[in-house]
Amino acid sequence: METKPETAASSFQQKVTRYLQYNEERKAKAMLFNTHQGNLLLKVLPYLLHSNYPDLPGFIDDANCPYGIHLFNPAEEFPHELFRRYFPNSSAMRTDRPSPFTDKPCIHSLKTIGSIGTIAQSAISDCDYWVSIRKGDLGEQGLRLLQDKCRAIEEWAQKRGSEVHFFLMDIDQTRENNFDAETDEESAGSSIKLLLKDELFRTHILVAGKMLLWWFIPPGLTEGEYRTFVQNLVSRNKIRANDFVDLGYLSDIPKAEIFGACLWQMNKALDSPFKSVIKFAYLELLLRGETTTLPLFSDRVKCLVTYPEKLAGTEQGAMELAEIDPYILLARDIIAFYTQEKSEQKRASLIQECMFLKTLEGFESQKNTKFGQTSHLKATMDMMQAWHLLPENFSHFLRFRNWKYKELIAFGAKVHDYLIETYKRLRWIFKSFGADTGLTITERDISILGRKLFTFYEQKADKIDYIRSVSRDLMAQEHITIHITKYEGVFYYYAFQGQLDHETVKSNVDSVIKREDNLVRLIVWLLVNGILAAKTQLHLTKNFLPIDLVDIQKLTELLIKTFPIIHFSRISPANLLKREKVLRALAIVNFEKEPVKGSKTLKSTMVTENSYGEYFIQEYTTPIQLKNAMRILLTQHYVSRWNNNLEVFIPAQDEQSYLKTLIER
Repeated sequence: METKPETAASSFQQKVTRYLQYNEERKAKAMLFNTHQGNLLLKVLPYLLHSNYPDLPGFIDDANCPYGIHLFNPAEEFPHELFRRYFPNSSAMRTDRPSPFTDKPCIHSLKTIGSIGTIAQSAISDCDYWVSIRKGDLGEQGLRLLQDKCRAIEEWAQKRGSEVHFFLMDIDQTRENNFDAETDEESAGSSIKLLLKDELFRTHILVAGKMLLWWFIPPGLTEGEYRTFVQNLVSRNKIRANDFVDLGYLSDIPKAEIFGACLWQMNKALDSPFKSVIKFAYLELLLRGETTTLPLFSDRVKCLVTYPEKLAGTEQGAMELAEIDPYILLARDIIAFYTQEKSEQKRASLIQECMFLKTLEGFESQKNTKFGQTSHLKATMDMMQAWHLLPENFSHFLRFRNWKYKELIAFGAKVHDYLIETYKRLRWIFKSFGADTGLTITERDISILGRKLFTFYEQKADKIDYIRSVSRDLMAQEHITIHITKYEGVFYYYAFQGQLDHETVKSNVDSVIKREDNLVRLIVWLLVNGILAAKTQLHLTKNFLPIDLVDIQKLTELLIKTFPIIHFSRISPANLLKREKVLRALAIVNFEKEPVKGSKTLKSTMVTENSYGEYFIQEYTTPIQLKNAMRILLTQHYVSRWNNNLEVFIPAQDEQSYLKTLIER
């Protein structure tokens, strides 16, 4: 009898060893993807959270500011050489200066949540951190100061090309699935608490601090059995409680959670449709079940990592820890689900295509690195093929960056059609639920998410329409040629893909992106839809107008500066619950350089962006109309040059000074 506890302890230690090995493999994948970004996300930022020093980013000049991560060894995790590379002028490491560290760390566990370290990671992937703390230990002031510190580190990381977000999550509230407010801005928390927790469990990387106890609790327990199991682990001294953080247990997900998640994925799809297609399909997979509660995919990942004995006999030992990728595993299950019926084959193919394109995002964004991306891509493709995840026409998708605009739009439309059709199917499923199901999404959530969908799809007078593209971040063209023609006295402006001249445009009609009868409207439309970006090189074919390429380039630069690309999933919910208001505007005056003195007309254009993420463009023909528009912007929306949210662009011309005086008069 004496040997049983020892055997159990040995088994528990084996699980810890397997988990730590898996976690290191995930970190290694993030480093392989981009060494600089990997160092920043996995080494530099934890160090900054662990320290508080005047010449380091994130310093808060208040002795009451809590900081520090439990079990974090700065010398081991952030070696001197790496410190000097990032902070060459800092004196924090000097022994004759006060220590930047604290003996009372407040962060129990720091974890990423999402695609970092998986096949779905790309250069445009942001990194969300789940920061486990105990709010009661910090107090209101301490919590506010820690939030300020996190915000300062976020801003510092943003300047270095990495978008990160720290979510301060109370351990006890997380354990009880009571973290609505903490996730409200990013995740419509009231509707998807359990799904968010499921995503945390199955996708996270432990960056620093205590391990999640969840990994070492057998799957399939009830809530009561879980609590008993944890109590026994502690009481029998099988674990050191201070080495782990208990964020609770998930036994299943009520179907009531799914409807809000469906709405939220529609919202997320406006920015990242590839990943949302996969997640949307996961929701449908869950909802097709006949029970009122749903199985957890996080349990599948747990079994592969720490409970392989719970797998079916054929699955045990079939996968190395280095091969376990939460996104690939999820895609495999979804495709298997859709291929059960012939009528679903098209959807299965779309999942494969989106998964492959999401994977290519990472490799494409790293094509200039020297870390064996070609061989890594081949290995990834071999793995996808072995698991039947590779699309049949994968060679076509490998050339994604060279697709014609029409191909991009056609595929984008297919993705959006799938999302809308799936949403309709899921809504129909929900209508069949009994009254006792108890939907958890609130009216506030529905208002917020519905408003975002309207922002994208709704057509309005003078609004710049969004195209149903694959992703505005991926639509940016390297070269765009502007071509001007005249037909029956009307000038038409064309945007072509590529670098063309007056002759070659004639043989490249299939490269036309859009035609407009107003050049400014064309440029704004290209910008709003991500087709025209800072990296885009503009070209202008020979024409007989006074407009030249420099005018177009300068206008583009000012538009990009004035109107950064909008990410719909991050529009403030508070803004969406209020009446929309104009946030910023740009007036373009006499772009066609027509004579003004002695004329009653003055052509101008006003571009505005509102708090819903919508762009509008209005045209005026007299100075009075323009001045009235500027007056309304000032009096109703507080938009003006004095408030630094109104820009005026007048291209270089003989009457430029006169025009400035005329407008300011």
